Amino acid sequence: MIKIILKDLPKLSLNQIYAGKHWTKRNKDKQNYQLIIQNQFKEVFSKDKVYSVKYDFYFKRNALDVSNTVYMLKMIEDVLFEDDTYKIIPKLEITSTKGKSDFVEITIIEL
Repeated sequence: MIKIILKDLPKLSLNQIYAGKHWTKRNKDKQNYQLIIQNQFKEVFSKDKVYSVKYDFYFKRNALDVSNTVYMLKMIEDVLFEDDTYKIIPKLEITSTKGKSDFVEITIIEL
């Protein structure tokens, strides 16, 4: 089991995608996440293994609904995992709650 804590990620909601956020802005979000995550965690999880992943999102103010964290989750997953198909990550668990600061705790279990 590996625990990763990522801080300083911009709070982005899936609602922004439904509101029609332009692809150039989404691409900038992705590049920004990639830089922030790679500065905090260097490893990439191999596509030769199978993982169960739990994302615990903590927000100091106005916690996002669990489903709205999926935009952030997807960008994190694309940086941390070499491949994220259902064969590699067959199980995800997501929580969202208020916390003392903004961060996400990721628990990765190799199956």
